Amino acid sequence: MPKYLISYRRTEGAGRKPEWTSFTTESDTSLEAHAVRERVDRRMSVLGETLWGNGEVAWIDGGRLDDVLYRREEAAPETSIVYGLVEE
Repeated sequence: MPKYLISYRRTEGAGRKPEWTSFTTESDTSLEAHAVRERVDRRMSVLGETLWGNGEVAWIDGGRLDDVLYRREEAAPETSIVYGLVEE
């Protein structure tokens, strides 16, 4: 089953610096941007977090976990959510 890393920028209040938060999910089908956004929204509602940025969801390709995390840092500053396939 494929494993995906999903990262999103969150903030804990107005004027606070955004930071990346990540989690993994396994799926037997490929994830689409709208499904990733729904997962992030559900997680944020439980944790009381606020999404930072323009809400854009971007695919950052696949690779080893450290490669995917590195490419996450290269995302455009206004991008809110990035996800990629993690090789095991």
